[in-house]
Order: sequence, then structure tokens, then C-alpha cells
Amino acid sequence: MSNDVIALLRDEPDEEAIIAALAAVGPDVGVTALGEGGALEVRDEGGRSLLLVEAPILVRVRGELERVLGPEVAHVEPPVWWVEVQGNEQVANSDIAAMRFAGELSLRTGGSIWPADPAFVDRAGFGAGDA
Repeated sequence: MSNDVIALLRDEPDEEAIIAALAAVGPDVGVTALGEGGALEVRDEGGRSLLLVEAPILVRVRGELERVLGPEVAHVEPPVWWVEVQGNEQVANSDIAAMRFAGELSLRTGGSIWPADPAFVDRAGFGAGDA
């Protein structure tokens, strides 16, 4: 399984949604803002880099999601906020942490995750089977 997950969100994630997504990863994570671009580094309880959360990007161009992610997202209509969550492949279960972060963010802001996880898709704002 890839350690990268993309959250496709209807609403721009606010501080409350980010905090909830961090809590979904675990109670003992640390966070560092990287530069002034809005990216976050999430560290596990041992201080190891667990996730890199990129700053949200607003996608407005019709067909851009399908071009980048494939036909399974062709029905998702812009505008959507794109948040990429990259798990550290050298840390066990970073793929699960990335899925938890992106899934909680999508539940809070309306949207879904790619690649789709059936545990989250049915509760997301795009409807069952959406990415």
C-alpha cells in the first residue's frame, strides 16, 4: 500500500479540522510548521517524522483531478481542496496514520480520500464509491 493519501475536500480545512485530523493519528503526535508555506511535519511519540502534510491547494480546473489521479475521480467536480498527506516509508504504519489523518479531514470538511478506503468513503461528502 502506498504511504501517500490525498484528501479531496469541499471546504478549505480550518484549524479545528486540522486538530481533529491530528488527534485521529494519535494522542502523542508532535507537529512542526515547515516554512511559511503551510506544510506540517507530524512526528510520532518517539520524535520520528511520521507524516508530511502539504498545504491545501484549491483545484478549480475541470478534468484536472482525473488527469492526475485517474478516471475513478472523474465525477468529482471542482472546486475542491487538495491536501496531500505523505507517510514516511521508513516508519511502520505511516500508511495507516496518513489514512487516518486524511479520512478525518475529509469527514470534517466534506469530501473523500484517494486512494479510496471503504471505511471512509461511505461517510464522505461525495457519496459512496466516490474518490
